[in-house]
Amino acid sequence: MANEIVDLVKSTPNILGELYQDLAQPSVRAIGNALGTVFEFSTAILLPLKLKNEKLKINFKKNLDDYKEKLGKIPEEKRCEVHPQIGTPIMEKLTYTTNDEIADLFTTLLANASNIDMVNTAHPAFVDMIEKLSPDEARIIKYLKDRTELQYCTFRANAKTGTGFNVLYKKVTLIPFDVDLLFPNNVPAYIANLVSIGVLSDANNLYKTDKSTYEKIRAMYDFKKLEEQLVPNVMKSVKIIEGYYDITEFGRLFIHACIK
Repeated sequence: MANEIVDLVKSTPNILGELYQDLAQPSVRAIGNALGTVFEFSTAILLPLKLKNEKLKINFKKNLDDYKEKLGKIPEEKRCEVHPQIGTPIMEKLTYTTNDEIADLFTTLLANASNIDMVNTAHPAFVDMIEKLSPDEARIIKYLKDRTELQYCTFRANAKTGTGFNVLYKKVTLIPFDVDLLFPNNVPAYIANLVSIGVLSDANNLYKTDKSTYEKIRAMYDFKKLEEQLVPNVMKSVKIIEGYYDITEFGRLFIHACIK
């Protein structure tokens, strides 16, 4: 086994030849032109050895086919060679990434790194950022694509006496209602993760003057029913504190580079 690995490292196998029978196809040649240097570096990190595993090979080809389709939509004169700093780690991820939402982010980033007009958006940090996302968070990223902020409300019930209060809902958004999620109860954790990787930033103590989204949040979480149930028998009042998460400049670049 050791000798086999040494031979694989020393050789320069045709990775595309492992995946496609007709290397003369224009679409396959386009992959070779865009990823030539990346494949050289990928050979050095044992990608050919991984492709000996049939399941990894099938999964890798599925993801590479998706990239091939996206590359085909870029005019030939606009295509460029992908920098290994972006392409090499993505090649590794595409062997074992099985979730379609996550794979789509990787292949879109790779396609933009292959496009003269978009290559400036392909930051190397985005590869690790994608890997830190769950499938639900990938869907939220797509939801944020055409937005500048994510508005939220905190529902607070004030005690009948004194200054005490209970938080009924903390920084709730419309995401559970607007995005088809596998685990909608995890939205607070998802948002915390998007903050931690730099996509969102909490604009503490600030709110938007456009109240339409806040009104929708009130309605979806049934503010009136809460008031009827709690006031005045249990609590003195129910108050809503409005705020929003800003999509950072880096977050906007990330979304622009990874969402087709």
